[in-house]
Amino acid sequence: MRIRPARFWSAVGRRLSSKRDKANFVVVEQSKDRVHFWPGHPLSYTTTKVAVFFNEMQLSSATAFVMRYGQQFALVTNWHVLSGFNAATGACLTKTGAIPNRIECHVTVSRKFKENGKNAEELFFKPLKIDLHSGETPIWHDDREGQLQNDYAVIDLTELVPELKEETVSLRHILAGRVTFRRGFVPKKPYVFRPDVLRAIYPTIGTEVFVLGYPGGVASTGVFPIWKRASIASEPQSEIELGGTEYKNLFYIDGLTKSGMSGSPVVCLAKPGDEFHTEDGVSVSINKPEPYLLGVYAGRDGVTQEEYELSLGRVWKIAAVEALFYSRRAAQVAPS
Repeated sequence: MRIRPARFWSAVGRRLSSKRDKANFVVVEQSKDRVHFWPGHPLSYTTTKVAVFFNEMQLSSATAFVMRYGQQFALVTNWHVLSGFNAATGACLTKTGAIPNRIECHVTVSRKFKENGKNAEELFFKPLKIDLHSGETPIWHDDREGQLQNDYAVIDLTELVPELKEETVSLRHILAGRVTFRRGFVPKKPYVFRPDVLRAIYPTIGTEVFVLGYPGGVASTGVFPIWKRASIASEPQSEIELGGTEYKNLFYIDGLTKSGMSGSPVVCLAKPGDEFHTEDGVSVSINKPEPYLLGVYAGRDGVTQEEYELSLGRVWKIAAVEALFYSRRAAQVAPS
């Protein structure tokens, strides 16, 4: 995947201007702790088009996004994108039977610095080529052992982006899903909470959402995603039955999307006064406008033919993706 080199400047107090440079980076000045981005929405810097390969043969294209959970950054997409198999039917996704062994994508590296006494941020579009297996072992983490149709996976970016070792460097990312306490829980000092006392919050059925991805491999300026509008089509707090098994980590959206959007983040641009709810009935009122990450879109290759004909898209809840983060962290700190 080729990323066009460009350098964009946002000058405080004057109109935006741009000029090209040989380096792939964006410099954004900051005034009163407010970052001014050009072009586009800050979330557009968190997604990436994914080119899926078997050796040098490109098999497909998809979407992924960078999510942050605590201090950990990971690339999030669908299991079927990385494995090459339909999570709903188990069928191989290529006519030749080729299985992916590497992907190409990019991340947006953020470096903070001072310029003329002002806070500034340098954004660098870093291309990545990622081998999907270490020997015979996949490098991604998934939850297929939990329920076979679970179609989400994460790739730890710690070793893949060496710039993260620098103190002033991070990645443009989407924050993990928002949470509140489970019904009946009363926090006590010291305020250290286990994941089992927290519950993700989701908007109500019918809420407008956006799927940020690359339909047919199309990208704005070669980097930024297309925002496809959809609406929540099933109660997010309820279960979905698939093949006789009930899935608590899934809801449907109603919207027309195209191939290439598998692995897209699904976000809600919440407004003050909007009501979000947990699965156990706790209500939370939103007090400021901000985007909420709801889950990972499964795309056309992550549903059955019947679901596709009904224009129903599966969204795997962000709480399930978060569970991959903290279960992996627990395994890392567990005594041997």
